Amino acid sequence: MAHGLGRITEDAELSKAHDIKALAMMAPFLWPKDDIALRVRLVISISLLAATAGLNALAPVLFALAVDRLTPSEIIGDGGEVVGVIAVTVLPLAVLLGYGAVHSFGKAMSELRWLLYGPIEQRLKRNVAMTVFRHLHELSMRFHIGRKTGALSRIMDNGTRGVDNLLMATVFMILPLVTEIVIILVVMLAFFDFVFTAIILGTFVLYTVALIIGSEWLRKHQRKAVVESAAAHGKAVDSLLNYETVKYFGNEDFVAGRYDDSLAKVERLTIKALTSRSVTGVIQVLILGLGLTGMILLAGNRIVAGSMEVFGFVLVNMYMLQIIRPLDRVGNLYRNIKQSFVDVEQMMGLLMEEPEVSDAPNATPLGGGDGKVEFRDVSFTYDVRRPLLDHVSFTVQAGRTVGIVGASGAGKTTLGRLLFRFYDPSSGQVLVDGADLRDVKVDTVRAAIGVVPQDAVLFNDSLYYNIAFGQPDATQDQVENAAKLAQINDFATGLPDGYDTVVGERGLKLSGGEKQRVAIARAILKNPRIFLFDEATSALDSKTEREIQKSLREVSKDTTTLIIAHRLSTVVHADEILVLEDGKTVERGTHDALLRDGGTYAMLWARQQKNLDLEAAD
Repeated sequence: MAHGLGRITEDAELSKAHDIKALAMMAPFLWPKDDIALRVRLVISISLLAATAGLNALAPVLFALAVDRLTPSEIIGDGGEVVGVIAVTVLPLAVLLGYGAVHSFGKAMSELRWLLYGPIEQRLKRNVAMTVFRHLHELSMRFHIGRKTGALSRIMDNGTRGVDNLLMATVFMILPLVTEIVIILVVMLAFFDFVFTAIILGTFVLYTVALIIGSEWLRKHQRKAVVESAAAHGKAVDSLLNYETVKYFGNEDFVAGRYDDSLAKVERLTIKALTSRSVTGVIQVLILGLGLTGMILLAGNRIVAGSMEVFGFVLVNMYMLQIIRPLDRVGNLYRNIKQSFVDVEQMMGLLMEEPEVSDAPNATPLGGGDGKVEFRDVSFTYDVRRPLLDHVSFTVQAGRTVGIVGASGAGKTTLGRLLFRFYDPSSGQVLVDGADLRDVKVDTVRAAIGVVPQDAVLFNDSLYYNIAFGQPDATQDQVENAAKLAQINDFATGLPDGYDTVVGERGLKLSGGEKQRVAIARAILKNPRIFLFDEATSALDSKTEREIQKSLREVSKDTTTLIIAHRLSTVVHADEILVLEDGKTVERGTHDALLRDGGTYAMLWARQQKNLDLEAAD
């Protein structure tokens, strides 16, 4: 038993540390330096809370005074004169009117508080959501490759809601209650002896202790349930995004089974949490009942003994009830707060993720130039046991085209990701127009490069939106001109809805060639000084590939171009071809020169030509 209590204490301390850390990270949102209006609203709201709490504590005093004055002994008087009756009746009437006014004014102030809170709540949610959204886009590709989009969206949604719940519960619900209890204790000490205050304070303390211990039990299961729920959500979204693959293999039951396994874990953990919640609730009800009973018995005994008037009996009873009712709500609020802390903790965990690539303190914008690219003795690895690039050096002069070929895993795509600065090299330098990319601002580097990837993933929006994404402020004429250069304009204008046609999730309503042309169009619209074509045609049929290659050559003419390719036919026109093998440059030269050398490139070419001949024969 002692071991169990020690574990609870240890968990509570750890939980408290997490809560304090989460609150510290929330502080800039609650008190933003650049939003004076929000801070003013927050101060006014808290001031209204204090005033409302004071009025709520004063109202029972007025009500008790009215009841005390309305007793027969006070109204009739000892002599029973008519004048005495009128004089005595005026006072309780005034007190009752005062009670009604105070009660009504307190309610009105409470409603005004909500009027002020609404804008605070919405601005807070907006600021938090935008901060997390921007931060996720700043994180490295390594982070996003290792996370599921569905789980991230669930964490963002729960975390934003959790911040809102914490603000409302702590500042606008619990803070007024604590203020009201303090005022009540002061009033009790002023009117009665310490024993009544001790009963109220003791009831409050015991209730709070039971609440905290029970909530820590609850939170232990809730935290696991939240993590498992996010994982389950991620599996569901992942299977829906891969709808076609699920159908191709008839694995509906398999993915449903995986999802159900996760849901079953969530179910078990949630049931444990609900059980803890119920047991804690029963204990809390017993504590409140004992406190109320003890207060009434003591007050009743004082009335019988003649040491307390009706005023005192009514006041202590009303104060006890006034504390019990909100304490009952606080039990639910506190549990919701602890759940919100779990959600906020996960979201703040995302904000604590450091971008792998970020601007250096003295970074400057990338200067002007024609797009000269240099890799100087570049090495890169995720794991020292498996280097992806090993001392690679080459130069692409402005306006020239270089092809990068090799077998899968040779390091071709890694070169493109280093140029676009998704990663920084482990050693060596990557330069654009003489500037080391680590010394310039990331956004200016990426603005200078137009990328056409192998898998052109489109937004579930209009064709026009997807092309214009290359330069959101482009005019319609510029968008259509880019579409013409990419040979997608005729297709777009021939659709029933034209450029307003929605392309579907990831562009699934378009063919592979159509998606690639959209990707080319938005890269053209970006008007970069460097083009990077990363396996841009490897997933297409031969006819479509030839058409896309022609489009790529036309749009990249006189622009510095790197073509990463598995199919060698893609790079035969390049000014120079680099052949990578196990992260090293093993050959370089023009297509004809490499064929004459009879090395790795010539062997790959012969193998691919043989495969093409076999396909043609079929």
